[in-house]
Amino acid sequence: MEHVIPKWISKSARDAVPGINQTSVILDADGTPLRTVGQKFGDVTVKCVCTTCNTGWMSKLETSVKPVLLPLVLGTDEFVVVLDEQQQADLAAWVMKTVMMFSFTLPNEFHSTIPAADYAHLYRYRRLSTRRMTARAFHLLVPGHGTAGEVLFEAKVGKSVNPRGFIGFLRLGHFGVQVYSMRLPGDTRLCEFAEFPNVKPLWPPVARWVWPPEQACDEAMLKALTEDGTAFPVGTRKKR
Repeated sequence: MEHVIPKWISKSARDAVPGINQTSVILDADGTPLRTVGQKFGDVTVKCVCTTCNTGWMSKLETSVKPVLLPLVLGTDEFVVVLDEQQQADLAAWVMKTVMMFSFTLPNEFHSTIPAADYAHLYRYRRLSTRRMTARAFHLLVPGHGTAGEVLFEAKVGKSVNPRGFIGFLRLGHFGVQVYSMRLPGDTRLCEFAEFPNVKPLWPPVARWVWPPEQACDEAMLKALTEDGTAFPVGTRKKR
């Protein structure tokens, strides 16, 4: 049994931010939100992971991101996070793994939203594809901050039709990540996301990744970037 959100970060976040709720967003096959389900933060588990993986490579991946993940989640402005390329690869892979685990908390008909090839890729390489996957990170404000309705965790998974693939989003406190995985011809690759004052590309990696960005991203900006047509990487390009 695997916790969708690790116990250690659940406990740390609960201690630091009282009154936390978790919001699971149930999507239709075309990505339309159907309903939300409130649960206690960090209490959700899935049974889709074998013991070997849970205590093996997935545990190692979680250990690798542990030193930097909590400062990202809590949004401590006085703490600057600097990641090298390997640390970016581990963080992006951890986000993808978490989105995959979240998808198994949804009804059975949603379990195929993420293609089997993406699970196989992550299992084999322990990182995202630099050709057909991309991710960007958001420095977020927490909805309902300081109230009993505070939302610290939110995840969404939806299908993309053209090109075929899936789009995932994970919010952990002040840190949010949107991941794309697309089926592309072998001679093309997905372009990277553009950088905004409150958004930074996370994958593919760069030589030096510095967090936080210049500004925080409010809910209106987040919606505009992820839901109103400006969410997509700028097309595809031929491989060099």
